[in-house]
Amino acid sequence: MIRHIVMFSCKNSADRDTIYRGLSVLTQIEHAAVLEVSYNEKIDQLANDIDVIVYGEFANIDDFRAYKAHPLYEESIRQVRHLRDVRVAADYTVSNATRELVKG
Repeated sequence: MIRHIVMFSCKNSADRDTIYRGLSVLTQIEHAAVLEVSYNEKIDQLANDIDVIVYGEFANIDDFRAYKAHPLYEESIRQVRHLRDVRVAADYTVSNATRELVKG
């Protein structure tokens, strides 16, 4: 399984909802096993610069690549890129060892 986490900050806080809606387009892409778009709750006392988060899970790398190649992915970028300040992404493969640690 591939996990995909992307964090966005807004250039202007007034655009937070617009960024959220633009990223929510991604939930219509069928290649993700799980895809969530959420506001940062900013519960942690440190480094609360992130405003919106995208979290996705993909069965395999092919599904992830199909997600990134989907026309709705490009549409989301078109809606959001000019409004965001920072975009930080991390993608990783969940290994069997990691799953065992979580279960145990």
